[in-house]
Amino acid sequence: MTPECVRLHPAALTGTIPAVDAKSYAHRLLMAAALADVPTRIRCRTRSADILATVRVMRALGAEIEDLGEAFLVRPIGLCLAEKGLRPEDLDEVTLDCGESGTTERFILPIVAALGRKAAVTGAGRLAERPLSPLSDVLRAAGVSLSEEGVFPLHVAGRIGVGDYAIAGNVSSQFVGGLLYALSLQSCELVEAGESVGCDAVSTLELTGTVESAPYIRMTEEVLRAFGAEVEVSRDERKYVVRGADASGLLVSPGRAAVEGDWSNAAFWLVAGAVGAVGAGREGLAGITVTGLRPDSAQGDRAVAEILARMGAEVAGDAVTVRPPKNGRLHGLTVDAAQIPDLVPVLSVAAACAEGVTTFVNAGRLRIKESDRLATTAAMLRSLGVEVTEGETTLTVAGRAGRPLTGGTVSGANDHRIVMAAAVAATVASGPVVIEGARAARKSYPDFFRDYAALGGRVEVF
Repeated sequence: MTPECVRLHPAALTGTIPAVDAKSYAHRLLMAAALADVPTRIRCRTRSADILATVRVMRALGAEIEDLGEAFLVRPIGLCLAEKGLRPEDLDEVTLDCGESGTTERFILPIVAALGRKAAVTGAGRLAERPLSPLSDVLRAAGVSLSEEGVFPLHVAGRIGVGDYAIAGNVSSQFVGGLLYALSLQSCELVEAGESVGCDAVSTLELTGTVESAPYIRMTEEVLRAFGAEVEVSRDERKYVVRGADASGLLVSPGRAAVEGDWSNAAFWLVAGAVGAVGAGREGLAGITVTGLRPDSAQGDRAVAEILARMGAEVAGDAVTVRPPKNGRLHGLTVDAAQIPDLVPVLSVAAACAEGVTTFVNAGRLRIKESDRLATTAAMLRSLGVEVTEGETTLTVAGRAGRPLTGGTVSGANDHRIVMAAAVAATVASGPVVIEGARAARKSYPDFFRDYAALGGRVEVF
């Protein structure tokens, strides 16, 4: 259980730790399994609040999901309803509680519309405030009814069908992912055209404007293909051709799947390894090794290793090990956050420990996360004595050139990434750091402070 408030005493972290499972993959695999033809066993050891939100929503839609501790056994919606003699379109409105999970909400809206279900979508925290347009515009244009946005419950009814769709690519990759799922669920009849046989449920999805968080879209493609979907993408990754499932409208289960290690959460330990030499008497630390990470993962946040190397840290191995620079000093640089916004809070801690200035650019989407993450990252650093300049889409951090951060009190801002970034900052502070609202870490990493202590962190719960 994650504590509500913690006081962290300065202590460098070092050692080896396994990566937690990636919630971004868990969401996608659980949803695909619930929309498949036969049961799927998904190896997943992590039980974060966001992952459990997706489990809860898919159960509400009719899937039977058994928690086996190290895995989930998913009996799909279609199979479970068929055993009861039910059809999705005949069912009453169902309430879908997404908690604070933006991925769950944004994927489930087009999925519900593809199933022809009526649903009342609800959630917690800032979820109602986070934008749904242009996804909502696309759904309404397709004939789906949505109640007023920004207010829960959000009522959804109607059906999205085969068609040619377009959506802006610079708001949320989750909008694109949800639509790709919905278009993959279109029932497909085989039709003859001359000597060839094809599918009559072929849709296109075109992304307009700048495409941000593209790695998350690739992750969606990877999971859909593992479940038999036919998704073709243009070379510039702006146009998708999606062929619907067979006449059943179901994906095809591979039987077993596994959630890979999470680069986004591993980034906190890797940065802690990189800043370990800050402060007197900390030179020569062994660094931190995180096991269970795929070097070739579709996760965009694996860029953390390359960015830390550019800052001067020592990065090595498939079981990724990060050590402080040999001279004990990181150096500032410019980081383009367009594809890796979730890394900004923790990389800002590395920036605070570096020589020179680090500027994060193309970071405007951080303002629509669990908190206004540009503002809350800046506030977190200022609480610890760091000079920060916040722009509309930028964050500039003046490094303290090897001098420890100050102690202080940090608001967790009900944001898991702010809480965990502050905890990393505490390892290089000159005095205790109190984090208010530390419980927010459970959203993605419920055992964060247990693992923090296992690596040598000094945690006081109060």
